[in-house]
Amino acid sequence: MLLENISILRDLTLTSVLFRTFLAMLLGGILGYEREKKRHPAGFRTYLVVCLGSSLAMMTGIYLNDLTGNGDPARIAAQVISGIGFLGAGTILVTRQRQVRGLTTAAGLWASACLGLALGAGFYSGAIVSFLAIWCSLWILRIVDQHLYLHSKVMCLYVEFATITDVSHLISYARNQHCMVTNMELNRSKDLSLGSTVSAIMTLQFEEPISHAHIVELYGAIEGVTFIEEL
Repeated sequence: MLLENISILRDLTLTSVLFRTFLAMLLGGILGYEREKKRHPAGFRTYLVVCLGSSLAMMTGIYLNDLTGNGDPARIAAQVISGIGFLGAGTILVTRQRQVRGLTTAAGLWASACLGLALGAGFYSGAIVSFLAIWCSLWILRIVDQHLYLHSKVMCLYVEFATITDVSHLISYARNQHCMVTNMELNRSKDLSLGSTVSAIMTLQFEEPISHAHIVELYGAIEGVTFIEEL
């Protein structure tokens, strides 16, 4: 609460506006940089502008309340919280294999907007602590998430086959390896260049944790499998 006790930063003055704007650009930019390095739809500039814009919206609400004396400083901020959902939805993608991507980026944009609102309201300590927690979730805990993901007993595969009968070959092979195939969804489509293609999205459940890269290589060598990737 040290920064909040400084009167020049607590009141809406030119100095506090510059300080809040600077922090919004700095903290939002750092969060966006982590996304930018991974080439996600929303990166450095998007996070920075979202955090900066929400900070301005919060300061505008406070200014109007001070100006009129009977306004609600949180009214504009409430619209930011709901409106950021449209921007976040634009970063969520569904691939050809029906895999959902961009959820973390969308959540990060929403958190960046909340961060800007806190800075715009002059809640510096809460914004800085929340920034550290968000950054930790996006950067440091990513290592833990990858470790759990790569050593999971369950994995989801997208597989393309030469013929429909090749699907049974893969299922038989999996059962011989003491692997259970669940939630399988078959799809047949016609491609002008390749002809009729058969694809499947399936979930494999193993008795013990196993290297996912090894499974992709092993199952990709099965006769009739033309393409395979982990979802």
